[in-house]
Amino acid sequence: KRMAAAYGGEWLAVAVDTQGEGRTSGVVRQRVSDHLRLAEQLGAETHTLVGQDVAQTILEYARSRNVTKVIVGKTAQPWYRRWLAGTVVDHLLERSGDIDVYVIKGEGEASPSPQPQAPVRRSDFVWSRYLATAGVVALCGAVSWLCHTRRLAEDNIVMVFLLGVVFVAARLGRGPAITAAVVNVLVFDFFFVHPFFSFAFTDVQYLLTFAVMLGIGLLISTLTARVQGQLRASQQQEHRTAALYRLTKQLSEVTGSEFLVRTAGEHLTEIFAAEVVLYLREPNDALKLRFGEETDVARQSINGVVAQWVADHDRTAGLGTDTLPNATAYFVPLVGSQRTVGTLGVRPVDLQWLLDPEQRRLLETCVDLIALAIERDQSTLDAAEAQLRVKAEQLRNSLLSSVSHDLRTPLAAIAGAATSLLEGSAGQDTETRQELLQTVVGEAHRLTRLVENLLEMTRLESGTAEPNKQWHVLEEVVGSALARLRRELEYHVVAVSLPPNLPLLFVDGLLLEQVLVNLIENAARYTPAGSRIELSAQSFGDRCEIRVADDGPGLPPGSEARVFDKFFRGTTKTTDGRRGVGLGLAICQAIIEAHEGRISAGNRPSGGAEFIISLPCKKPPQVALEELTAKADA
Repeated sequence: KRMAAAYGGEWLAVAVDTQGEGRTSGVVRQRVSDHLRLAEQLGAETHTLVGQDVAQTILEYARSRNVTKVIVGKTAQPWYRRWLAGTVVDHLLERSGDIDVYVIKGEGEASPSPQPQAPVRRSDFVWSRYLATAGVVALCGAVSWLCHTRRLAEDNIVMVFLLGVVFVAARLGRGPAITAAVVNVLVFDFFFVHPFFSFAFTDVQYLLTFAVMLGIGLLISTLTARVQGQLRASQQQEHRTAALYRLTKQLSEVTGSEFLVRTAGEHLTEIFAAEVVLYLREPNDALKLRFGEETDVARQSINGVVAQWVADHDRTAGLGTDTLPNATAYFVPLVGSQRTVGTLGVRPVDLQWLLDPEQRRLLETCVDLIALAIERDQSTLDAAEAQLRVKAEQLRNSLLSSVSHDLRTPLAAIAGAATSLLEGSAGQDTETRQELLQTVVGEAHRLTRLVENLLEMTRLESGTAEPNKQWHVLEEVVGSALARLRRELEYHVVAVSLPPNLPLLFVDGLLLEQVLVNLIENAARYTPAGSRIELSAQSFGDRCEIRVADDGPGLPPGSEARVFDKFFRGTTKTTDGRRGVGLGLAICQAIIEAHEGRISAGNRPSGGAEFIISLPCKKPPQVALEELTAKADA
C-alpha cells in the first residue's frame, strides 16, 4: 500500500489456488480471505487465480495487467524441497524478466484470532466414498483372480489394478484414489505374488513392481484430481460470467426503476441462493425498501439502520465484516458514476460464501451493474424532464416574442384608424373614411385568424381535437375555402383543376378547409399581386393528392422541412412587409397527420413554392353515396 502510494500507482493483491477452487483446506481459505479482505480495505484490487505453477500464474497475470513490480513473501521451506523443486521466489526471480521482484520477510503472529462472524469450512470425511473405493478394489481383485486362474501374465493383473485407481480418481476424488493405490499394491502382493496369501515375497524385482505400481497410482490420482479441480474452477468461472451476462442483458432491456429493482433482486436471489433486499435513495436522501419486503432481513429493524449507514458512508458493513456486525445481512452500497443511489443487502443460506473473495467480487460486480442501470434510468428521466422544461421555455419565449409583435401590430393599426375616424370625422371625405374602416376590418380579421391559429394549435397538441370524419366532395371544401379568402385573393389569379372522377374523401370538412385556407393564404401573402395560385388534385389508387402551388419567390433553400415547425418564420417577406407567427403550416401538418396523411413542401422547377397533401382514399359505402346525391339534387 505504501509503495503504491509512493509511486502513485494502482496495486493488486493476488492469491493462487493450486488445489482447484473449493479444494483448499478451511484454515488456508480463512487466512487467504483475511489477507484479501485487508487488502481490499486498503484499496487494493484483489483476485484469486487458479493454477499449478504459482510463479508462472502470477507472472502471466502481471504481464496481462502491465504490472512493473511484484512483492512476494519469503517462505521457509526444507532444504531438500528447495533443492528438488525450488521455491516460488526462485522461480519468480528466474522468469520475471523486466518485472522487478521484491522479496520480504513476514512477521509471525503471536496469537492469531479467527474471525467469528462466519464458519470455517472443514474437510468432510465422506465414508460412502471410501466404501465405494473398497468395492472397486474388491472388484479389481476379483477380475485379477479370474485372470490369474486363466494363467495370464502379471502385467495384465497390474493393469487391472491401475484401471481401478483411475476410475476411483475420476469418480471419487483424490483421497479415495490414494487409498485405492496403496490398497491395490497390498492386494496384489497378498494374492498374486509368491508366496500367496502373505505379504512376504521371494523375488526382489517385485520391489520395483510395487514401487512403480504405487507411483503410477499416486500420479494418476493426483493428475486426475488436479484436472477435476481445474474443471470445477472453469465451471464456476463460466457460471459467474453467464450470471453477469444475463444480469447485464436483463438490465439493458428493462426501463423504469421499479422494474429494474425487481429484475435485479430476483436475479441476485437466484445467483447467490440468498435473501436479497434493495433500498433506493429518496429525494430527501432517506432510503426506502424497494425489494425484499417479505424477507427476514427486512423484518429486522437494525438492517434498515445499517443500510442507511452504508449508503451515507459508501462502505460495506453488516454480517461477515468488522463494521456493524450485528446486522443479519451483508450490505453493499449501490455506487453509481456520480452518486450513491442506494444499498443492497444479501443474506445467503450458506454463510461460508462470505469468506470467498470471488463470491464477494461477483456480488460487487453485480452491484456496480445495478447501480449504473438505476442511475442511467434516473438520468434518463431527469434528462427527459429537463428537455421538456427547455422545450416549454423555448415555446413560451417563441410564443411571447411572436404573439407580442403580431398582436401589437394589428391592434396598433386598429387603434390608429379608429382614432383618425374619431378626431377627423368632420373634415374627412367618404373615400378616406372608407379606407380607414377597411383598415380596421382587415386588421380585425387578421387578429381573429391569429387567435384562431393559437387556439387551434393548443387544441391539436392537447389531443382534444378529434377529427369529425364524414364523406365529403373535395369541390365543396375547396369552394368554401376560396369563399373565405375573397379579400386576400382579390389581386391574385386562382386556377382550380379538379378531375370529375375524383373520389369522395372521408375527412373532417372544417379541418381540411382550414388547411386549404392556411396554404392558399400563405401563397397569397408571400407572392406579389398578379401572381398565379394553382390548386389541383389527383387520385393514385388508395391515395389522393392535393397540390397548392404558386409562381412566387419560393421557399428559402434548406427550409422545406422546417417550415412545418411551430413558430418557424423564413426570411422571405410578405407583400405587406409583415412576417407571420409561424403557426399556420404547423397546424396544417397536425391536421393532416390526424387524418393519417402526409404533407410536404418544396420548390417547383419553374419557380415558386408547392405544397402536396396526401390523404388516404377509401371506397365510400352506398348509404353515403345516396346521401350526397340527395344533397346535390336538393
